[in-house]
Amino acid sequence: MGEGRLHLYILILILLGVLVLVLAYAVRYMDFFNIDSILVQGMDTVPQSVMDLLTPCYGVNRFVLDEGELEAEIEANALIDSCSVSYSFPARLEVRLVRSAETCMLYDGTSYYLMDRGVPVLLSGKDSASYADTLCVLEVSGEFISYMEKFGAPQSFSRILDLVGTVNQAGIWLITRIKYDNNTGDGFGQIVLSLDSLNSELYVRQDVSAQRIIDSIRVIQASIENDPASTLAMGTWRWDLYGDALVRRTVGD
Repeated sequence: MGEGRLHLYILILILLGVLVLVLAYAVRYMDFFNIDSILVQGMDTVPQSVMDLLTPCYGVNRFVLDEGELEAEIEANALIDSCSVSYSFPARLEVRLVRSAETCMLYDGTSYYLMDRGVPVLLSGKDSASYADTLCVLEVSGEFISYMEKFGAPQSFSRILDLVGTVNQAGIWLITRIKYDNNTGDGFGQIVLSLDSLNSELYVRQDVSAQRIIDSIRVIQASIENDPASTLAMGTWRWDLYGDALVRRTVGD
């Protein structure tokens, strides 16, 4: 009697296993589980390149879609720090994004890049257009981009990005353009901030604090506004900022 029950239990287990396999196979072809909506959370502006990856998911059966592969493809985007994909019954795809902590895009005169693990990553035209107004744009040379693509960013460059990002976030509307010059060495180089409304350019030649740069811009503003002749100059005033001095140069052509 005990042996008969054992055989019965084994048979039931086999039948249940077969049933599970049949159901697992069958649901892959049920329209009920085809993804009909996608909810993206975590970012106010979703990169168009991410949307291009998600759009083909509509109509795909949730048991066919490889969420791990989709997560990896999205996380490969330099604008995304991390991504998690889940489902809400019966077939809503839920995507949670964590935006990259980078606050500056690099521009070499032709294309936009975002730093990712110490290397500049080319952004698509759609993404750069969407984020040009929300991220600080730092102009660099094409040679510097090529150098970083090959050797990685100089150790000092992270300091440059921190400085520029902090100054930009301070909301200094007088800044119309920010450029960085570097000879691919690990020195500080120089940051050039264009202040078009003040007919001036500020050259940051040494490593100083972001507050020092902000205060210098205010000094330049007060100096120009209090000197009517400055606004009539046929050229641009150049100001050099050092660790212990802000020097006003003659107007350049």
